[in-house]
Amino acid sequence: MSEAALSRISNLLRDESDLQKIDELRRQFQKEKSSIDMKLSTATQDQIDFIFSNLTRLQDSVDKLSLVKRNIEKIDTIYDDSITNVAEYDTLRNITSVHQTMIQVQNLYTDIANFRKFLDHISNMIESELSIVSEDILYQLVNIYRIHFNVTQVRNFAEYMEVEASQLSDDVQLIVQKIVQPVRKVIRLFDELLKEICITATEAAKDGNSSLVFKLIKILQYENKEDVKATLQERLGLISKEGMKTLNYSEYRREPRNYMKFFYSKLEESIKDTFSRCVNHFEDKMDVYDSLGWLREELEFTIQTFGPMFPESWAVGDFIEKTYYNHLHKFTMDMIATNPPAEDLMRILDYDNYHSEMMATLHEGDKSKKTQRSILGEELKSSVLDDYMRVIDTKMFEWNDTLMKNETTYFLERSVEPDVVPHHQVIEDLDDYDHPYVREETKDIYVLADYKTSLQMLKDHADVAAKSGYGKVLVEVIEHWCQCYNKRIENYTKLVDQEVGNFMALYGNDKLLIKESKLKRLFRFRANAEEELDLENMTDEEKTAISKPGLEDYLTALGNTYEINSDRLQDKFLPNYMNKVHSLYTERIEQAIMSTILPSTDLNAVVVRAHADMIVNDTIPILCRVFTKDWYVDSDYEAEQGKSMSQLMMSLICEDGLPAVQQWGTYDLHFITLTVMLDNFIKAYLRVGYNNILHGDGKKIDPHATKKYKMFSEAISRDVEVFYGELDKHFSRKDAMLLVKTLSAIEFLSDMATFENPFEEIPPFWEQEILPVFADCSVEYVRGILLCRKDIDSKRVPQLMNELLEIQRNFEPTEEMIQVQTLSHFTYE
Repeated sequence: MSEAALSRISNLLRDESDLQKIDELRRQFQKEKSSIDMKLSTATQDQIDFIFSNLTRLQDSVDKLSLVKRNIEKIDTIYDDSITNVAEYDTLRNITSVHQTMIQVQNLYTDIANFRKFLDHISNMIESELSIVSEDILYQLVNIYRIHFNVTQVRNFAEYMEVEASQLSDDVQLIVQKIVQPVRKVIRLFDELLKEICITATEAAKDGNSSLVFKLIKILQYENKEDVKATLQERLGLISKEGMKTLNYSEYRREPRNYMKFFYSKLEESIKDTFSRCVNHFEDKMDVYDSLGWLREELEFTIQTFGPMFPESWAVGDFIEKTYYNHLHKFTMDMIATNPPAEDLMRILDYDNYHSEMMATLHEGDKSKKTQRSILGEELKSSVLDDYMRVIDTKMFEWNDTLMKNETTYFLERSVEPDVVPHHQVIEDLDDYDHPYVREETKDIYVLADYKTSLQMLKDHADVAAKSGYGKVLVEVIEHWCQCYNKRIENYTKLVDQEVGNFMALYGNDKLLIKESKLKRLFRFRANAEEELDLENMTDEEKTAISKPGLEDYLTALGNTYEINSDRLQDKFLPNYMNKVHSLYTERIEQAIMSTILPSTDLNAVVVRAHADMIVNDTIPILCRVFTKDWYVDSDYEAEQGKSMSQLMMSLICEDGLPAVQQWGTYDLHFITLTVMLDNFIKAYLRVGYNNILHGDGKKIDPHATKKYKMFSEAISRDVEVFYGELDKHFSRKDAMLLVKTLSAIEFLSDMATFENPFEEIPPFWEQEILPVFADCSVEYVRGILLCRKDIDSKRVPQLMNELLEIQRNFEPTEEMIQVQTLSHFTYE
C-alpha cells in the first residue's frame, strides 16, 4: 500500500468510534478503485489508437516515397533516350551554339556602339545624386538603386570584355581597353557617392533619414551576395571557356568587389576624421579628455539606434565602438609617451574610470557584449599609476624642500610679525559651584605665514586621487605627504633647538648657577656658543645677528600652527578620506595620518619647553638668592628693589614671560606652557635652593630657629603665598587644583625641614602626604632637604632613602595622582 493511502487511512481512523465506519470506508474505496480503473482503461485505449494512427500515416509515407522513386527513374530513362536516340544530336548542338554566339555578338555590338553614351548618362546621374546628398542630409537617395544597377551592368560588361579579349591578339586587347577605359571613371564616381553615403549614414539616421541607411544596407547586401557567388564560381570552376561565349555578361562578375570592406573602411575613415578634428581643436591636448561628451552621445546613439539598424551579423555597432576605442587608446598612449606631469596622468586615469563606467552603463544588462571598457588596460593602468606616483613623489618632495627653505628663512629672519587668525575653541571649566560646564570662545592667535599651504596641498592631491577611484593612489599620496610633513617637523625641531640655543648664548643665566657643570642640566636648551660671548662689548647689531627678536612670538605661532593642523588631520582629513577607499586601505590611511601626530606633539613639546626654559631663565638671577640670607630677610631686599624676591620672580614670569603665549596662543598651548613652566620653575627653585645651602652662601636650615629672619618655614610660606596669588590668575577654576598641588612641593619643605624626629616622622609623611600628590616623586627631593638641615647625620640618610623607596614600591597611586609630575626624576646635583 502506498504511503499516501496509509496517511489517508490514518487521518480517517483517529479514535475507536471511527472503527464503526470501516464498512462505509470499504465501500468508498471500492467505488474510487472502480473509477480509477475505468479512467486508466480509457487512457490506455486512447494511446493504443494514437499509435495505430501513426503507423498508418507512416505506411502512407513509405508508399509515396516509392512512387517518387519510380517517377525519378522514369525521368532518368526519358533523358537518356532523348540523348542517345535523337539523330544528328551533335549537329543540333553545334547549330544551337552558333546561334547563341551570333546573338551574343549582336548584343555586344549593340552595347559597344552605345557604350560611351551610356557611360556619360550614368556619370551625370551619379554626379547629380552626389551633389544632392552632399548638401541635403534628409535626401532619401531616390536614384541610388537605378545608379547601382547601371554601374553594376557596365562594370560586369567591362570585366567580361577584358576576360574575353585576354584570349585574343594584343591589338584586340588594346581596342578593348580603350573601349572600357571610361568605366574606371564611372567606378570612381560611384565609389565617391557610396563613400559620401557611408560617411553621412550616421548623421542621416540621427535626423530621422532611415531610408538612406536602409538603401545603403540593401546595396551592400547585394554586393556581398554577388561577391560570394563570384568566389564560389571561381573556386568550383562553374564557368568554362565555352560557357563564356554564351554567358549573360550583364550578370558576369570576374572577382569580388569588396564593398563590405569598402563600407567599413569609409566608416573608420569618418570616425578617424571626427576624432582628429576634436584633437586638433585644442592646443593643450589634455583638454580633449574634458571635451568628450560628444563621444558618449555618439556611442549611445550607435548602441541604441544606429547599430541595430544593420544586420546583427555585420556587428556595425561593435565596429564603431572598437574604432573609437582604438583612436582613444592610441591618443592616450601618445600622451603618456610624452611623460606628462602628475596632474595630467591623473586626468587620464580619471577619464579611464569614467570611460569604463560609461561603457558598463551603455551595455547594462547585455551580458553577451564583451566591450573594451578601459582605454588603458589593467597592466598599463598599473604602470601609469606607478608613473603618477613617481611624479607625485618627485614633485611633492621638491615642493616640500622648497617650502622648508622658505619656512627656514621666514623663521630665522623673523622680519615680520606672525599672521593673526581667529580661532574658535571649546574649553571645559567649573562654575562658581564647581559644576562642570563648557564655554566657547573665539580669539585671535598667531600662526605661521601660509599655515594652510601644506594641508591645502594634501587636500588638492588627495581630492584628485580620491576622484580617480584608485584607493592605492590616494593612500600613497597621503603616505608621501605625511613623510614630507614629518620632515618639515624635524626641520622645525632643529630650528627651535638652534634659535633657543642662540638665545641662551646671549641671554642665558645658567652661568650664575653654582656648580654650573651639573646645574646646567636645569634647562633642556643649551647655549650654542662654544665660548662665552663678551656681551658687554657687543653691539645690538651683533646680538641681533646671533638671535633676532620675536622668538617668543614665532614659537607661539609654531605651536599654534601644528596644534591646529593636527586637529584638522584627525578630525576632518582622516574620516573624510577613510570613507573614500576600500576597507583594505583604511588602516594604511589611518597609520599615515597618525604617524604625523606624535612628531607634531613632540614638536609642540619642544616649543613648550623652549618657552618654559626661556621664562625660568629670566628668574635665575633671583633664584640664585633662594635659601640665602637675603631670602630670609626678604623685606630688606624688597626695600632695595621695590619688590620682594618672590614678587619679582612672579613679575618676570607673569608680566614678561607668559603674556606672549597667553595672549596669542591657543588655550591648550597656553595651559600646557603654563604647566610645564610651573613644573620647571618649582624644580629650579628647589635645586638652586638646595645648592645654595650645600655649596653656596646659604646657611643650613635650623629647625629650631625662632627668629623671624631665620625661620625657614615662614619664608617658605611667604613665597608660596605670593606664587599662588599671582599664578592663580592664569589658571582656570578647573585647573586651580593643579597649581595647589604643584606648589605643595615647596610647602612640604617647611614640614620636612622642621620635623623634630625626621627619621621617624618623614616615612609616614612620605606615604600619607607626598606620594598621594607626587606619586612618582624622586627620593632625591627628600634627601636634599635633609642634607640642608644642620641637625641631620648624613650617614643615616641612605638607610632612610631605602625605606622611602620601599614604601613607594608598595604604594598604589590613582590615575589622578600620576597626572602631577613635578617631582618626577628630580635631582639637585
